[in-house]
Amino acid sequence: MYRTPTEYSVEGLEMARDYESCLSSMCKHVANDEYYGQPFLLEEFQRENMWLPMFACGEMTERGFRRRFRRVIFGLPSGYGKTETAAALILTIATMEVRHNGQYGVVASSLDQVKNIFEKISTMIKLNDTWSQQWDIQTKVIEHRETGARIMVLPNKADALESWHFNVLIFDELHVYRDSRAWDAAIKGQKVIARTNPLIIGITTAGDGREGFLWDLLDTSKKDPATYIYWLGLDDDDNIDDPKAWEKVMVASWVDWESVEDQRNTATSKRSFERYTANRFPNKKDEYSFFSAAQLNRLVRRKNSIDFSKPYTLGIDGATSGDCYAIVAFQKTVDERGREAALTKEWVFDDPDPETGHYPLNQIEQLIAGICAKGWPEVVAIDPNRMIVLDSHLRDNYGIETTAFAQNNATMCQAASVVSHLVKDKRLRLKGSPKTKEHLSNCIEEDREPYGTRFGKDSRKRKIDAAIALSIAALAYEKLVAGREEYVPFN
Repeated sequence: MYRTPTEYSVEGLEMARDYESCLSSMCKHVANDEYYGQPFLLEEFQRENMWLPMFACGEMTERGFRRRFRRVIFGLPSGYGKTETAAALILTIATMEVRHNGQYGVVASSLDQVKNIFEKISTMIKLNDTWSQQWDIQTKVIEHRETGARIMVLPNKADALESWHFNVLIFDELHVYRDSRAWDAAIKGQKVIARTNPLIIGITTAGDGREGFLWDLLDTSKKDPATYIYWLGLDDDDNIDDPKAWEKVMVASWVDWESVEDQRNTATSKRSFERYTANRFPNKKDEYSFFSAAQLNRLVRRKNSIDFSKPYTLGIDGATSGDCYAIVAFQKTVDERGREAALTKEWVFDDPDPETGHYPLNQIEQLIAGICAKGWPEVVAIDPNRMIVLDSHLRDNYGIETTAFAQNNATMCQAASVVSHLVKDKRLRLKGSPKTKEHLSNCIEEDREPYGTRFGKDSRKRKIDAAIALSIAALAYEKLVAGREEYVPFN
């Protein structure tokens, strides 16, 4: 945990008290939980580490109270109500610091988040009679009927902030920002109104790695006397697998041992738990293998023989050069113990022509046609955007109808999740599929929010094509075959 040292003034403490009174008496929770409609009351950790540093640090001048911190960064774990807090802050400050034609904004990470935040602010206004009379909720802007002040929710784009001079601007989920352009544009815009005590607030969780905009911003901001940072999360010397270390993030009344343990058990990966619950920036990506050697070794001990007379799927991945070509068949059955088993069979081309560096596409096409001749697969899953030539040849030359499985984040996170559960439950069988086992061992966790975690390559760029082919075949089976094996006709 990190917290910028603070020193409060008497006048600042009085202001912070008045601002909190406004918050608790006028703001109500608007999340879809049991707190909906209840007063927004600060918890102790919020008051001591967020509220007082933001409003009680500064001094009284001839022009009024001058904040010490003009920029504030809050790093909170997932589930700590960051978006709702942003909405409450905007309305509280706009009420307590009346500015004619004032500009108040929230910068959201995506169009969906823009809509989400706008709706939360609007709902808070509707739940308070005074605010309902004062603020006019329009399609994209909320305007104060008397002062002309405006509340806006904007996308994370620098040009969207140009020509605006925000009295208060909140950046939601800073960890998704690719560069500093939007942040820099906001600071530049506030220089024009520097005497009016403008404020920029960033609210976020940890980023995907120890690089990029947020990581660099935190480093430089620690040296900036005008920036306050409160980062609630585990430190580098804390063992993320030790439940005792979790106590550091258990400071909210709604966070207890059970809730943290549940997040640990349901997290898509250790890396995901570290980012969102422990709120710690993951280290080198290579340290986060998707599967352990022990997990994969136990999958080669049992019989693994696909029955091509019964429904199965094919997954295909690869490229004409560079990566290898991988074809993996997938089928579910019930073993001799009455337990579900996921069977596999692989065909992997990983030795390209030494002269051209390319793989024999005609031979691969003939192989796929031969596999289909053994027993027609229910689904031949392929990404036509990555293998357009192979896809067209299979259709035109062999009459094999493929099913498009685009390798986007939404699809591949689902596919990785299916395989992950099969491995963890010891249902996947890899006997006779050594390349698939090898490629699964090469996979690292690659977070792709909000979809989850997908298979990724490590820094050595080791091959994972068979793992990708397996995951596509497994997802195709779950989506298009499972539950219909007994009565769907096949050739």
